[in-house]
Amino acid sequence: MKLIVLFLLSLLLQFKLLFAYIHIDTTSEVFHSKELNFSFFDSDSIKIDEIRILGNKKTKSETILRELHFDQNKIVTKNDLKFFENRILSLGIFNDVKVFVSREFDKNIMIILVQESWYIWPLPFIDIADRDWKKITYGLNVGIQNLTGKNESLNTGFSLGYDPKFYLSYFNPNFSFEDKLIFMFKTSIQKRKNKSLKSISLDDKNYNEKYFNIEIGIGKRINLFNLILTSFAYEYLQVEKYLPLRTVSENGIDKFFSILINYTFDSRDFSAYLKSGTNLNLAYKKVGLGESVVNYHIFAIETKKIVQLGYPILYFRNYSRFLSGTKLPFYANSFVGYRDRLRGYFNDVFESNSMTFSNFELRFPLIEKYILQFDLPLIPEELITYNLSIDIHAFFDNALLFNNNQSLKTTKAFNGFGFGFSFLFLPYRSINLEVAWNQHYNSQIIFDLNFPF
Repeated sequence: MKLIVLFLLSLLLQFKLLFAYIHIDTTSEVFHSKELNFSFFDSDSIKIDEIRILGNKKTKSETILRELHFDQNKIVTKNDLKFFENRILSLGIFNDVKVFVSREFDKNIMIILVQESWYIWPLPFIDIADRDWKKITYGLNVGIQNLTGKNESLNTGFSLGYDPKFYLSYFNPNFSFEDKLIFMFKTSIQKRKNKSLKSISLDDKNYNEKYFNIEIGIGKRINLFNLILTSFAYEYLQVEKYLPLRTVSENGIDKFFSILINYTFDSRDFSAYLKSGTNLNLAYKKVGLGESVVNYHIFAIETKKIVQLGYPILYFRNYSRFLSGTKLPFYANSFVGYRDRLRGYFNDVFESNSMTFSNFELRFPLIEKYILQFDLPLIPEELITYNLSIDIHAFFDNALLFNNNQSLKTTKAFNGFGFGFSFLFLPYRSINLEVAWNQHYNSQIIFDLNFPF
């Protein structure tokens, strides 16, 4: 969500008549490929004899091939080819992808044609925290994507302004192709504002937290759709002024180790603009190991389902988070109003020990996968090529919040509904302009940068 990049992009769009051209997605224009004799099959399915990858100057072939799924006889349909195309594009390291079948002599050749995106981003940035335009941060981020062709991501940098911090993270989804291993590491040190309204109510004053964490994890990709990851972390949190439950420790400092186990199932065709598939995330985190005074459990489940109903596409998302333990600090609570926002109550914050949050959306694509390519001197083509999608959608949001030992009769529920437009610029974010009403029919206009699905 790098606003400075999006701002510059919007300026380019405004002046496109002067120095840019926009064209629809075509292989010859986007990839500038040599003359290739592509022949699409007329039957419902066909057996693939050979796979050929073109355009991957940096990306290893195994990174691409792991997104393919065949039966034992390598029989594919036209729908399979489109699915492969979307899965490869969802890796986030290509500006565009084409999957064709070419008949050469007596063989059926599946050709995967990719255009690699720019992979080094040393950029100053302006960002917003918690999707709140009043919480501006700025700094420098150095991001390297696809470092050795395995789709790794390395990010480091610092931010000033709201919640200043330094961070470093590394994620390698292809740590070992042979054993299908995943490796991750991240650390950060931060001075951050307390998010808990209940904690503020103790003395009517907000306060800062000094926070440090370091986490290392390893996982395994079981097959195309399933993976499991476990990580071990150390966290340090110090408050400016101790009051009960601002920390578990009475000295205002909580130091603890934790372990996380996460399972993911993901059959979505495209992680940014989806048309089909299911995504399921199950997580359990034990916070406080050994003799630590911090001792509680977090259970989280997130489900996403996408179904194409002819022209419109139905999206469903539910995120549920359950907190349990004998002594629960305020910083461990569940929140709606920061990362997860209830449209209709977009600027309100709701807090409880546990919560369940749901989104329903019916999307009608207006423009799908247009290629925006700008003709600018001295700038690499990968930096000035973008995918554009536009849709109109209707939505319904629901939040249910409850505390431990609370009866169902006193559980709080909130609803919101409305409609809007989404403008999706890949490889960046979705720009959303929406009108929403809450359950009391109070309205609001929302301008947001977010990938909801």
